[in-house]
Amino acid sequence: MSKVTLYLRVQDGLSDWVGRAISWLTLGIIGVLCFEVVARYILNSPTIWGHELSTMFFGALSILAGSYTLRHQGHVRSDVIYRLMPGRVQAFCDVVIFILALVVLAVVLRMAVDFAHHAWRIGEFSNRSVWRPPLWPIKATIPLAVALLMLQCLAELVRAALRLAGVTYVDPRDDQEASDS
Repeated sequence: MSKVTLYLRVQDGLSDWVGRAISWLTLGIIGVLCFEVVARYILNSPTIWGHELSTMFFGALSILAGSYTLRHQGHVRSDVIYRLMPGRVQAFCDVVIFILALVVLAVVLRMAVDFAHHAWRIGEFSNRSVWRPPLWPIKATIPLAVALLMLQCLAELVRAALRLAGVTYVDPRDDQEASDS
């Protein structure tokens, strides 16, 4: 197995693992919301934490799913035009897009680290409810998610650069797609 294939397999595996792990937050959201509905409408005793906790779970789920979504090519793309292009032109477009994405994500990562660090440093709490949970844990998911997205973006850039250069390699994504069929 070549080093490129090994790298892509490890990176894709990380994104898949994160995606599967955070998918369990969906059950947490459902559980919190079901509990809130029963407490509010059957027991006539709404919680002070249900809505805010489900919002935090959903925020973490949404942002942390970015690398998994990119790994499975699930982000929005103008396929109508893209699919009409020859493979090398598609690869060139992908190289440009992934380089720009990495630059933008590097700036966002820097800002996200500062944002999360500030929340941790001042002991920031939510003012949305009387529950007042600490905000640094949910804010810490932002730089984590951006870093994971950057890692997957780098793997996609490697794939695109190899396609653009006409280098043949074994893409672990192709192996998985063949086994899923």
